[in-house]
Amino acid sequence: MAELAPGATGEPSPFTSAAGRWLDRIATWWALFGGLLFCAIVVMSIISIVGRKLFSAPIQGDMELLQMGSAIGAAAFLPLCEVYDHHIKVDAFTNGLSARARAWLDVLGHGLLALMGAMLTWRTALYAVSAKETMEVSALLLVPLWWPVSMLVPSFLLLTVAALARLGMSLRTATGGAA
Repeated sequence: MAELAPGATGEPSPFTSAAGRWLDRIATWWALFGGLLFCAIVVMSIISIVGRKLFSAPIQGDMELLQMGSAIGAAAFLPLCEVYDHHIKVDAFTNGLSARARAWLDVLGHGLLALMGAMLTWRTALYAVSAKETMEVSALLLVPLWWPVSMLVPSFLLLTVAALARLGMSLRTATGGAA
């Protein structure tokens, strides 16, 4: 298993342009941030469980923090998955197709993902603004909900950019150009 470090994902960057390599680096660093966030959540959970069992003193609001942190951390992995085209694919039906036919299916897939990423970015940003305006807070800790929601927006925006970059690569392959 390869270690996840910028420029060392176990395979070469799929991009040849400088902008594509920058996208690869940014997505990798963003995923590392998500991984560190998950590590912090695990440490917090262990401290809370031990505190609850041994000292009857859990971390107050640990489940709220777990939910918020998990959402932010999981969203941070999506752009890197798209950069390397490592989303789950069921290729049992497409194995017999030519490379160009599969590339056209990739054009469709990356295009739909770019559209969904843009919609998620837009709607999540609108919700963050709405949550700030209405002063919506979490139930126990009273964390303003616009904080964690607004932290999702960069992940969705980066996912959209990565999907558009992969769309361009797939389109070049599908039309017979160089990948």
